[in-house]
Amino acid sequence: MRVALVVAVVAVLALALAPRGYVVRYAQVKPPLPAAGLKLKYKVDGVNRVAKLQSDLVIGPGTLETEIDLITGDLKGDLTLPPSNGYFIVFGFMPNTARVDLIPTAQVVGKIAAGQIKANSQLHIKLSEVHVNGQPLDVGPDCKTATPASIDLEGPFDLAKIPMKATFTIPPFAGCQGAEKLDPLFSGLISGPDNKLEMTLTAQF
Repeated sequence: MRVALVVAVVAVLALALAPRGYVVRYAQVKPPLPAAGLKLKYKVDGVNRVAKLQSDLVIGPGTLETEIDLITGDLKGDLTLPPSNGYFIVFGFMPNTARVDLIPTAQVVGKIAAGQIKANSQLHIKLSEVHVNGQPLDVGPDCKTATPASIDLEGPFDLAKIPMKATFTIPPFAGCQGAEKLDPLFSGLISGPDNKLEMTLTAQF
């Protein structure tokens, strides 16, 4: 009772002492803003056309777990891809096989605007289990691009299914060291511009 009385007295005094023309205002309690992020998981399938080898590398199925800001259109996501089995013909006659790992080095980031989606992925391209004309080639445990490949993907946005395309450069290779140093060989055979990538993102509802 005493606390309530004190509060009432203070309120009356505040009103009485307030200068004429002024209104005593009380702080308004605003409701929390609704969350703007939409989280979706996509299945990722794709094909990479390696320009120098004129060969296709099948990618996926992998996953992309995204969060889309419904207010700004910004998106970010974590990409996970399984190893791919590559088959290439070198020098026009020599068959080669290799395990190809695409290893993301950062989150996928992008933006949705005017019905289009643009996104960037940074990833290392790693080679292992290489065979030349059926014979194993020792490339060491860390044969990969010296820097991540930067891939700018673009396509029409649809929440359920998104087709995307990119043209990108494969950086030079480094760390390809077995019985001999093979960095110049792989850089000469694979690295360079105009590599094509087509990917399809299918929402997993």
